[in-house]
Amino acid sequence: MQNREIFVICEYKKNQNVFRDVSFELLGAACALSEQAKREHDINYKVCAVVLDCGIDADFCQLSKYGAQKIYYIKSKKFKDYECISFSCALVELFLQKNPEIVLFGATQMYRELAPHITSKLETGLTADCTGLELTKYKDKIKLAATRPTFGGVMMATILCKNNPQCATVREGVFKKTEFNFETDTKEINLNENIYKAPRVKLLEYLPEDIRESTLESAKVILCGGRGLKTKENFEKLQKLAQMSGCAIAASRGAVDKGLAPQEIQVGQTGKTVAPEVYIAFGVSGAVHHISGMSASRTVIAVNSDPNAPIFDNCDYKIVCDANELIDKLLVRFCQSVS
Repeated sequence: MQNREIFVICEYKKNQNVFRDVSFELLGAACALSEQAKREHDINYKVCAVVLDCGIDADFCQLSKYGAQKIYYIKSKKFKDYECISFSCALVELFLQKNPEIVLFGATQMYRELAPHITSKLETGLTADCTGLELTKYKDKIKLAATRPTFGGVMMATILCKNNPQCATVREGVFKKTEFNFETDTKEINLNENIYKAPRVKLLEYLPEDIRESTLESAKVILCGGRGLKTKENFEKLQKLAQMSGCAIAASRGAVDKGLAPQEIQVGQTGKTVAPEVYIAFGVSGAVHHISGMSASRTVIAVNSDPNAPIFDNCDYKIVCDANELIDKLLVRFCQSVS
């Protein structure tokens, strides 16, 4: 049986002593690929977490809990603050030394910049914003088949990479966290300082911000407003309903484009990917690029006045009525129950 490696590049939340959930999700996805390789192709893939930092207090046992069989830890003072050149130099050198066949990145702000920088240096391909990962046989070789929305979300494309490492970025929330609890071998990697090139950007000052982490990816119930809400005032009513009921608030691209809601809460191909227990869509038409961001929801309830709205083909329960009228009635009901 051949021994090969899948790398998951893990991202650490500064000053919070925790890894981002997408790191755990990708470890689980890598384990699923490893199991498929063993079952169908008699290939043994070892799942390896890769961590870069200047010295962190995060619990590495969390990585083994969610699927890491080996951890490569690159420690350097250059990683105190994120800077693309230093991070990419380290990862390129690690890849050249260890020759992973597959590398998975979270599609976070950091790795959306870093991943293409790395793959261009290695002269290999990168499939961005994937929604599906599996292995396939192509010309007597086992390849990563990475699926992503394309043509504005109206089609799904499955892409194969010609060269190794085969790289992909995946959004948070696409895959579920799965517990494995492997016994993990942690190896600290010491790279020659000569590999680092002088950064093109100089950090003059660091001003910490009070940034609130999005709750959409971890929300159990989400109320999503679409273009059908028509006015900002109506969307604010949906926000009030969400607050009163303890739900998270989201918006479709149509609502954001119309100025009803901020882009930060947009769900879909060009927004966030979510997987709540219950997803309630008010006035959302159901374009493919929106469905790709919420299709993993366990139960979907759609409210739309158009009985032929595409959203009704992608829901468990449909309510044909004016979404704004229903929101008003629900607000009255909640106010009565509170009083």
